[in-house]
Amino acid sequence: MSLTPLRPFLTLALMVVGAAALAAEPFEIRAGDRVVVIGDTWFEREGVAAALETRLYQRWAPRPFTVRNLSFAADRPDGVSRASFDPPGAGFNRLKEQLALVKPTVAIIGYGMAAALEEMTYRAKDWTLNPDVARYGSDFTAARFQKDLGQLIEAITVASGGGPVRLVLVAPIRPEDLRASRPRLPDPAPLRQLLSGYHAAVVAVAKERGARLVDTPTLTPATATLTFNGIHPTAAGLEQWAHLVSSELGWSTGSERVWTAAQTDALRAALVRKNDLFFHRWRPANHTYIFGFRKHEQGRNAAEMPQFDALLGTAEAAIAALIAGASVPALPVKTAAQPVDTAAPDPGFTLGAGMGAELWAANPLISKPLHMTWDASGRLWIASTPIYPQIEPGAVASDRIFIVEDSDRDGKADRSSVFADDLLIPSTVAPVERADGKLEAYVGASTDLLLLSDTDGDGKADSRRVVLSGFGIEDTHHTVHTLYWGHDGRLYFNQSIYIHTHLETPWGVVRLNAGGVFAYDTASERVEVLIKGLTNTWGHQMNDEGQSFFTDGAGSSGITWGFPGAVFAPSEGAKTTAPSISKGSYPKFAGLELVQSPLFPADWQGDAITCDFRAHRIVRMGITPIAGKSGYITNDEPYLLKTGDAWFRPIDV
Repeated sequence: MSLTPLRPFLTLALMVVGAAALAAEPFEIRAGDRVVVIGDTWFEREGVAAALETRLYQRWAPRPFTVRNLSFAADRPDGVSRASFDPPGAGFNRLKEQLALVKPTVAIIGYGMAAALEEMTYRAKDWTLNPDVARYGSDFTAARFQKDLGQLIEAITVASGGGPVRLVLVAPIRPEDLRASRPRLPDPAPLRQLLSGYHAAVVAVAKERGARLVDTPTLTPATATLTFNGIHPTAAGLEQWAHLVSSELGWSTGSERVWTAAQTDALRAALVRKNDLFFHRWRPANHTYIFGFRKHEQGRNAAEMPQFDALLGTAEAAIAALIAGASVPALPVKTAAQPVDTAAPDPGFTLGAGMGAELWAANPLISKPLHMTWDASGRLWIASTPIYPQIEPGAVASDRIFIVEDSDRDGKADRSSVFADDLLIPSTVAPVERADGKLEAYVGASTDLLLLSDTDGDGKADSRRVVLSGFGIEDTHHTVHTLYWGHDGRLYFNQSIYIHTHLETPWGVVRLNAGGVFAYDTASERVEVLIKGLTNTWGHQMNDEGQSFFTDGAGSSGITWGFPGAVFAPSEGAKTTAPSISKGSYPKFAGLELVQSPLFPADWQGDAITCDFRAHRIVRMGITPIAGKSGYITNDEPYLLKTGDAWFRPIDV
């Protein structure tokens, strides 16, 4: 037989082997590279943990390069989560501005999950997930995603200065089915089906743009789960995912040195510190008062922002020193030092009839309290934030959750412990009543809702999980607050008018611009919007029948009855709004308690107690059902206490 007819077959075989070998080559990071990591929620959490980034540095150090993470929760390639006060289309312009800070030569891109969840949300047509449907339109498809992903890559190229940018596209994970252990989670099959189209779009763009495709994370390993809710990583899952991605990119072998566990931990801590500084640079808390239309009100703090650039340079030098074998650099001194033991001034209260007032706790048992709540054991949990309203350049997150108690039952607090520290502006806390008695609490802090747990029983949180992320940072005293366990077992929380929130959940994307109230089912991971509107809702309580009432710390509406689906002023795009249940105009009220206790007189039952903080007083209002109608009306009752001392500014009750 002649060999000539076999030549085409042999040539084809050699081409296949050559392509396979090429795919196995490491994706190289070169000296001087500027790497941008950008994507939706999963990639945002990678920036906090630096799991993949640690492996990148271990593989390619000591070559000098930089890595910057610009990821944003629930984002799409069109930058919709970044629009803030502007129309959604402006989000892409903001994204381009952020890319210009990096000038990338390498881009690691991870989009698709939020986009698929967005399409699923609109297919469900469920207003409780997203009452701002008109703001975002409905043309969300894999085809649009593919087009937007291509436009993002073009914007990255422009931001680089027009030079070639080496690309890595990471496909989203395949949603896990965890219903065997968490039966109230949704069936992931509909999301998996939708994601197949987005996965195909990522593959197509990678091929079109000559990008390196990382497809392994779409195949969940059979040995362990990656997520706690099907789509968001556990700490161990993020490590496993980072291992899969780094293996695909050829970063698992070939390092110039062997890293010990201690050296790896030190490197990761330095990278996390660097990422934290960059986060405060491009996405600072209290953005409206730093760069926005209220920047003239707080000392023109935008002047502080360039200081983060110098701090980033110092952080990069510390990373380089670590890689060269130097010791771990020391972090700055924490802002939240031990509270000073200062004498509590006597505010000189004028008391209402039959009322008494006693000091129960003060410094040093507590410090800078912003929110408080009791647990079933009679302990007072306090969210404390000396950092408020934004972190100073170079400082480290060091705010705390205190637990204060009256251990000898003499009517005055005598014991205080720190349940959690190293927090960034914790605005609200809600303890969990666990069957095993161990301490646990949900905490709203900056852009995140955290679940903090004491797993070893020593009274201090040693486990931290980001449950939800994507709360806005436009105004610190408007961000997620007023955590409250409802009668239905859901965890409620509020946000105020300036905040623009974008949440990924297994049920879909939840977006809320301006004020409103969320209801979160911790068992199913479903987040719904209970009401929309109001200005600054620092107060929520339910009566015995499970009806919700709210106070407004910026409007003049007094007390509002918030029934499901209600829209109140101010609310963007509302054709009509519901009124409050208070007659006339009222001061700004913060905090709320409904009297439902036999320790108070019969004619107090159901009455509201709230803080008129600008008038330095605490007031009482009656809430009465309207006979024969659905609704309530309030009436003024005698105040509890007041003072002329301007230092008394009550905010919670």
